[in-house]
Amino acid sequence: MRSSQLRRLVIMMAIVLVGGLALPVGSASANTIGDSLYTTNGDGVTYARVIRLADSGSANGRLLATFEYAPAGGGAANVPIRESRDDGKTWTTIAEVPDGMTGTGHPAISVYQPMLYELPQQVGDYPAGTLLLTANMIGSDNSTNFQLWRSSDHGVTWDYVSMYQYARNADQGGNDPGIWEPFLSLNGDGDLVAYFADERQRSSYSQFVGHIVSNDGGDTWSANPDGSTNYAPGLVKDVATTATQRPGMPTVTQLPDGTFVLGYEICASSRGACEAYIKKSTDGGKTWGSGPADPGTFVTTTDGRYLGSSPYVVWSPGGGPNGQLLMAGMRTRFVNGNAFAPEDYESVFVNTNNGDGPWSWFPAPLRIQAPAGPDNGLANYSPSLLPSVDGTEVRYTAPSYTNPKSERTHSANAGVLPYAAPWAQSESGWKHYGGIWQLADGALTESSAGAGNKSIAGSTGWKNYVLQADVRLATTNGHAGLLFRVSDPAVGTDALKGYFVAIGGGLQLGRMNHNWTSLATAPIAGGVPAGAWFRVRVEAEGCTFTITATPVAGGAPTTLTHTDSGCHAAGAVGLRNFGTAASWRNLTVQPL
Repeated sequence: MRSSQLRRLVIMMAIVLVGGLALPVGSASANTIGDSLYTTNGDGVTYARVIRLADSGSANGRLLATFEYAPAGGGAANVPIRESRDDGKTWTTIAEVPDGMTGTGHPAISVYQPMLYELPQQVGDYPAGTLLLTANMIGSDNSTNFQLWRSSDHGVTWDYVSMYQYARNADQGGNDPGIWEPFLSLNGDGDLVAYFADERQRSSYSQFVGHIVSNDGGDTWSANPDGSTNYAPGLVKDVATTATQRPGMPTVTQLPDGTFVLGYEICASSRGACEAYIKKSTDGGKTWGSGPADPGTFVTTTDGRYLGSSPYVVWSPGGGPNGQLLMAGMRTRFVNGNAFAPEDYESVFVNTNNGDGPWSWFPAPLRIQAPAGPDNGLANYSPSLLPSVDGTEVRYTAPSYTNPKSERTHSANAGVLPYAAPWAQSESGWKHYGGIWQLADGALTESSAGAGNKSIAGSTGWKNYVLQADVRLATTNGHAGLLFRVSDPAVGTDALKGYFVAIGGGLQLGRMNHNWTSLATAPIAGGVPAGAWFRVRVEAEGCTFTITATPVAGGAPTTLTHTDSGCHAAGAVGLRNFGTAASWRNLTVQPL
């Protein structure tokens, strides 16, 4: 949307306006901090992008990444290209691409908003598998320059193509506008398209999202570097709402039926939080929604969350007949009040209906670290999402702003069934709400024995499923068990919507709606001895729940069935304890 300095100012103002200075008191994180894609020695890094080669022959499956970069000691800034051949566990630098321009303002002093794109088909003279790299190169003269490079050897060497759009930088000197956040894609005609945020028509728009088209693979473009028309369609406005609002941060993905989806933010709105929106195009990306003035659809979840700032949208083939739209953003907020949600910095939104209707969410594959206080250092700024080939997992990559700063990345379940907890390796994709949690020998333990500590995984959009896990109580003083159909979780004894099935004092089922309603109980023969594992199974189909608890060491099962009229129809899964430390292992969820 703009350079880092102005974005930092806007985000700081938004924090002050909504009064959300920190996460709720008592909030606890889980998850992994992920793998290091790049750890700095004081350099400025943010805004990562990761792709998986798919049309490059023997190189298919390799991951390539780039990110914003500014050298700590000043001087020329090159575009970093990192490669992983072990699915993101380790990374090496294979190229540092220099500024392609010379003269006043060059070489560039910062690399802003780079992205990589692999051509999926022949475009112009360039075959499938050709790599494109674009970046907003910030000159020492305060210019913003969209530059383009090509690689025919999987990113090892790069040929400079051109500077295809240009503007002054509004907040690093002078009063001239800038251009920001280029995103490359093919349209329905197979032409190369560059979407971006544009401030160059300030007499009418503070900023708009627009696009230009290349019919020869990036050699020439429909708009000249100064934005003037070169050939039809010239520079096209896609989201241009009001004179003061600032649509920006465009990303584009395509649905299996050919519909295109545009994700973006709108800043300077009444909320003041750069909210995430989507629009659709049914004509191959030529027009979006009902026209440029159409603000699109505000992306919100069924439990009242939205993404604030720098969204990224992608289609994934997993999760059902339509696949899934996935969206991540820098911050997660409540619709009512705009305060930061407990899942701030670690949520992924999901829609299984081609972007129509409400969204759900699941905990991100990793927890992005951020310093306390309002200056979060742009942690999690513009996170990148990369689904696995089959859509069962998604890779999340974003800047983490502890010392030292780093780009972090990790892959985990994409909110799809079947699901198995990854506790043999990590807590990836699990979000804790209160408590002291530890992972050892494949079991997750909450040791504080508090009042209703909980941990959540999976999508709040899951409906009918079988959840089962082994549960062990440390003492006979309290109870512990499984949560299902969970949404709107928070720190607090009954702070969620959903259901809790527990062992301890018998087998218990209760409904939670930020309060507690007991629904059914059954005695367990022999009780629940401290240290004994019980296999707890929950079958949730419609509003009927069938629950069984069986001693793992052997013994008769205890079963209860209950129908809850007007039930919570969908939700994630989780763990909860009350009054005793407890452990869980071997958790799985199967669809019904």
